[in-house]
Amino acid sequence: MTLKRRSTDIEPPEFSTVHRPRVLVEEQDGAIRSSYVNLLRDAGFEAVGCGGPEDQEGARCSLAMGQARCPLVKGQGCDAAERADVIFFSFRLADERNRNILKALKRLNPRTPIVVELPKPQSFRYQDVLRGVHLAYAPVTGHSLTKAILDAWEAPDPILESLRK
Repeated sequence: MTLKRRSTDIEPPEFSTVHRPRVLVEEQDGAIRSSYVNLLRDAGFEAVGCGGPEDQEGARCSLAMGQARCPLVKGQGCDAAERADVIFFSFRLADERNRNILKALKRLNPRTPIVVELPKPQSFRYQDVLRGVHLAYAPVTGHSLTKAILDAWEAPDPILESLRK
């Protein structure tokens, strides 16, 4: 079944056709998101950013007239997430909607590694939603971010690994 895009939907960020590790940066704060995207690009990744459903600056996943346009909030797939080699998720997990977005990303993209940034003490609080993701403990540095992305990208596919056992 192919979903038809409505004219009111905002187009997802596009990756180029040159293959370098593609990273989708999910971060609500525009300045932080831009910093992460630029840092990853400088490190040799192809990176695009998304501000999620709360982004009010006309980003690809924003609210319009009170209704979420983020396809993950609607239970639909995200084109940018489907094309990413790694997803870097930096939304605050204290917000239930953000936890639901992370669950949707995991469900709809089971073979795409997801790196979640969060303070180390919170990793125990959200164990259920963090199962199967890679963690980058906040605050991240340029080195820890690129290492986490590379480690996730190079990690064996957990689905295939479970079948080999």
